[in-house]
Amino acid sequence: MKHCLGMFAALLVTGLVACGGMESGEAQEEFGQQSSALSCSAACSSGTLTCQGASCSAVDGSHVQCDGVYQYCPTTPPPLICSRANACVFINGTACPSPGASRDCCLEGLPTGGCYCTFNGRWTCTVPPEDP
Repeated sequence: MKHCLGMFAALLVTGLVACGGMESGEAQEEFGQQSSALSCSAACSSGTLTCQGASCSAVDGSHVQCDGVYQYCPTTPPPLICSRANACVFINGTACPSPGASRDCCLEGLPTGGCYCTFNGRWTCTVPPEDP
């Protein structure tokens, strides 16, 4: 009877190895390196938004969301109408909402300038470099 149990055990182990039931340590290491991150993409008029996370969702033309953080498709701003309120010379040095913010401004009546909110909360306006 013990001889039969020994042969049965040998057949069982052989069957498990042949069917992939017992794998080498190498395969287990590969499994441990795999990521559980999901990737989501949303098509926008200006390109594609993509993010990765444990959970994600996307709506084409609107947004992509990963782990509760949303990225929205950029909207095309209306054309800049030059006036005293958005002239670079009157914006430069005035208070701005938050460091890192940016806005367009008019330079000599043309919508060709840009203003950036500095770390001290003041607009700094610059002229974009000219094309050669």
